[in-house]
Amino acid sequence: MVFLVKKIVKGNTYLYLEERAWINGKSKRLWQKYLGPEDKIKEFFKPLTRPEYTITTLDFGLPLALMKLIKKLDLIEIINDCSNKRAQGLSLGHYIVLAALNRCVKPTSKAKIRRWFEHTALFDEFPPIETYLDSMAYTNHFKYLTPEVIDKIETRIHEKLITKFGVEMKSLFYDPTNFFTYINPKLDMELPNHGRSKDGRFTLNLVGLTLFCTQDGGLPIMHEVYPGNVQDAPLFRDELKRIFKRLKDIGVKNEELCLVFDKGNISPKAFEQINDSGIRFICSIRPSTQKNLLKLPAGKFTLETLPNGKKVGALEFEHKKYGENHRLFAVYNPNQREWQENNLKKKLEKRLVDVNEWFKDRLNVNKWRKPKNVEKKIRDIIKTKAYFNWITYSVSGEYAKVKYSVEIDKDALGAHLDTLGKTFILTNHPTMKPLEVAWLYRQQYTVERAFSYIKAPTMLSIRPLYCHTDDSIRGHSFTCVLGLLLLTLLTREVRRKYKEMSLPKIVETLSEIELAIIKYEGTTKSIKKMVEISKEALNLSKFLKLDEFL
Repeated sequence: MVFLVKKIVKGNTYLYLEERAWINGKSKRLWQKYLGPEDKIKEFFKPLTRPEYTITTLDFGLPLALMKLIKKLDLIEIINDCSNKRAQGLSLGHYIVLAALNRCVKPTSKAKIRRWFEHTALFDEFPPIETYLDSMAYTNHFKYLTPEVIDKIETRIHEKLITKFGVEMKSLFYDPTNFFTYINPKLDMELPNHGRSKDGRFTLNLVGLTLFCTQDGGLPIMHEVYPGNVQDAPLFRDELKRIFKRLKDIGVKNEELCLVFDKGNISPKAFEQINDSGIRFICSIRPSTQKNLLKLPAGKFTLETLPNGKKVGALEFEHKKYGENHRLFAVYNPNQREWQENNLKKKLEKRLVDVNEWFKDRLNVNKWRKPKNVEKKIRDIIKTKAYFNWITYSVSGEYAKVKYSVEIDKDALGAHLDTLGKTFILTNHPTMKPLEVAWLYRQQYTVERAFSYIKAPTMLSIRPLYCHTDDSIRGHSFTCVLGLLLLTLLTREVRRKYKEMSLPKIVETLSEIELAIIKYEGTTKSIKKMVEISKEALNLSKFLKLDEFL
């Protein structure tokens, strides 16, 4: 049997382990092991009997799920290879990837990135940060991201998406947007400028952003930051040159790809480029250019069901313009027609109510005793120029005996309602069926949704833009686009198994997963364990194999 034995030597107590056994009727010691002084043994076992510990929780699920994609893309290496920054401290790739991760997980100002980083489980994935990680550091590094360097980086990423992720490049969607800023630009800045704000903030300086997104996953594969006063049509011509060069660089033939864009980008010169390139395209054209087709009655269209379950009808015509004979489709959407009709009727009826309410107690009182003033006020209330096509009014009588009437012209309105619900789509694709053309054009929302993610304060949050140089604006925008790429790529991977999960739902679910680090006093060892999470988050964690990081 093993015993704990105390020995007191010169007033100090020492502990031993020893084993004794009965041999020939006597208790004899078989072996003895010295443990140490009693006070030190007590101090050693104190954490086990009365443990003192600290618990730290870190963001785990979303940042590390994105980090797996960064490694698979070799994103840090690509950025470093394409830039000319010398090896000193954190690499440019580390700076940019950290900023992109921050936009995805919890967008903050560049000054707060280090604090955010220290509350994530990313510390094992990056070298020790011994330099400053603040807004000035990013300002100094963004100067390396010239338009040429960004184009090289995106080209390498584009190739990786094809070779490592199997992304199809059959269809691309293009659209420009702009976002307002509170920048008071310096004289040497070109990007912030006044223009036509797509958010309705016409008094503020704007910065423009273009995106080319894939149909397969909605991945942004090319972008451009441009001055806010540049119009869409000339910008599109420059972007066509860039995308044609990109396709050539990565070995994708123009004839194998279909480019989808909106009517605001159309110009004769753009179609010259498209016709010369041989690329397939689908675009909308303004209904006002097809007044004869607008009069087509709904009964002429045979309704068919789109993949989303909605019904549309399509009629094909030949359209000779921009130097080529193209296929023109008049697409009729009964749901759109119903919505447009109800919306227009509500607005017209409101104008009538407003007129009658205004003159209810004012007619023939004060200034409203003059027929001329009454007529002017009716026009001011109706206001919208087009509404005078469907609202008729008359003012009669003498001074202080004014009469008026205002009503909807049912015949004129009925003729207009027959033109609603129609979209006109132009394409040079020789074999695509009408329903396929209509469906692919509807997927244009892919790039519009990408812009909404970039602008959303709860997602990538490109605003507010506290930048004082064009380099910083370009660099900050690039990190937002990289963040969008990582999120959409993650969504593409997840939806292979969980088809019903949207990008916001995936972000919300993975954000639930946190890592708890438990440290006990008296030992350098720690315990890592995921906090309790929902079943949905647990399944997603298993699918993404996040336990590899524990």
